Amino acid sequence: MKRRKVMVYRPTVRYPDTYEKYVKEAVEATHLDGNQIIRLALFMAAHNKEFQNILEKYKKSDVTLPQADWGLDEDEAWKNQNYTVKPKVQKKPTHVESIRVINKGGIKYVPKTTPLQAERVTV
Repeated sequence: MKRRKVMVYRPTVRYPDTYEKYVKEAVEATHLDGNQIIRLALFMAAHNKEFQNILEKYKKSDVTLPQADWGLDEDEAWKNQNYTVKPKVQKKPTHVESIRVINKGGIKYVPKTTPLQAERVTV
């Protein structure tokens, strides 16, 4: 069986001494290597509101900001440089919301239509 070769992105990162000191101290304080520390920072940044707010300030007017392909539960995405992102599975709602409709005959509860249900409605 042939092994699939995975391409690994290897950027050169230039940052001030204060970042280098932080990464070195994080490596010494944990069981992680420097690459894992940097990958963890990028992994978390994609799900961080403060990071997104800063990107929003510098965003080009004709494009949208990217969304992470990985979920916060995918630790292997930052631990392993050859990780393959899991396909996203859309979760079904666990409960049905209802709205209150008042008729002459009393109060009637009607299930609220979700966007997914609205797409399935045929005319």
